[in-house]
Amino acid sequence: MVDIHSHILPGLDDGAESMEEAVEMAKIAADSGIFHIVASSHGNFYPYTVGEYRIAFSRLQSTLEHLRIPVKLHSGMEIFLDEKVPALLESGQLLSLNGTDYLLVEFDFEEDPDIVCERLDELHKAGYRVVLAHPERYVFIQKDIRFAGYLAGCGCVLQMNQGSLFGDFGEESRIAAVSMLNDGLIKIIATDAHDTRLRSHDLGRAIRYLSEHFSQRSVHLWLSENPSRILKGMTPLACK
Repeated sequence: MVDIHSHILPGLDDGAESMEEAVEMAKIAADSGIFHIVASSHGNFYPYTVGEYRIAFSRLQSTLEHLRIPVKLHSGMEIFLDEKVPALLESGQLLSLNGTDYLLVEFDFEEDPDIVCERLDELHKAGYRVVLAHPERYVFIQKDIRFAGYLAGCGCVLQMNQGSLFGDFGEESRIAAVSMLNDGLIKIIATDAHDTRLRSHDLGRAIRYLSEHFSQRSVHLWLSENPSRILKGMTPLACK
């Protein structure tokens, strides 16, 4: 499986706090069947540079190889989409997903829908494609699920957090997540892992839930095929 949203790099943001914790996160991922992880640290929310990111990335990948943990890291950042992002991208201070034209972006949870559309349009005009992180957590989608359909129709790839299936981010997020899955709007499910306990790479309960409620084809697309296609710069497949 392929996880395109994970805060596994140590010491950069609110994810792994140490190399030891990052290694344990990778072990959990491998045990769960995840062998490819995008190290998507918060890109413009914490004071580190792309150079520091690359050093942390290289050190962790080398450590995993030395310990023979079968997890391959891929580069990327979770980008908080504000008015400064186009300039930061232009100057090389933010990273796309695995060097493709896909960006993993997030918004303020209570952002105005008009601003959301404006920001996304700016990225589209600049030649980028967007993977929208955890749409089920945004109030502007919880209040009107049709907006998720509009964004998907505009080309946004919607990435759900596995924990949302179980109310880890509140009942409103759970309801929105299930609704979007049933409507075929979600293209990717990721862990958004931050640690080894509360928000880990363990996909066990998610796989059990999804296998009980959806087809094996859909589960494969959400967890393997579509995230893999994103990392290759390809268009994800429809999940319904």
